[in-house]
Amino acid sequence: MLPVKMSRSTRLHGEDQMTLNEFIEDAFNTELEYLMDALGDITPEELMWRAGPEANPIGWILWHMTRVEDMWFQFFIQRQPEIWEKDGWNEKFGLPTRDNGFDHTQEQVANFPAYDLSEMLEYGKAVRAATLSYLKTVTPEQMDMVPREARPDMSVGRIFRQVVGEIYQHQGHIAYLKGLALTR
Repeated sequence: MLPVKMSRSTRLHGEDQMTLNEFIEDAFNTELEYLMDALGDITPEELMWRAGPEANPIGWILWHMTRVEDMWFQFFIQRQPEIWEKDGWNEKFGLPTRDNGFDHTQEQVANFPAYDLSEMLEYGKAVRAATLSYLKTVTPEQMDMVPREARPDMSVGRIFRQVVGEIYQHQGHIAYLKGLALTR
């Protein structure tokens, strides 16, 4: 496999070849730029608007994608308390400690409470900082490590791939839904 090359202006650390960890870090940073562009000047109404009775609102999607990142890297891999609980975000938002949106029913999505976007973005900032801090410690050999015997299919590297894919997917959902909300 050939190493990924970047122009000098986009290099993360000024070296000639990008490492896997740098690639992952760049993917996370680029996704955040796209997400912030998509959110733009979103209104509280647009944040919680649903395109249909079975559609998830932007606010729910943003909460879910942040909670999932927190769960995978803090709890699942590192076996640490999630930032959601550790820093009291669950109490600030009045939402369950272990909930992250997996298997939510349409009724749960419909009853999901409105929240202050700036607070959710602060929670997201804390989660992303912790994710990137952890990433800096991961060696190439550790990418193959399986943190939980009950999930032998989920190595550290596969979790990074899963989360990067999921956050880009959800960021695309958010951009699309915002466009729909603006045209109604």
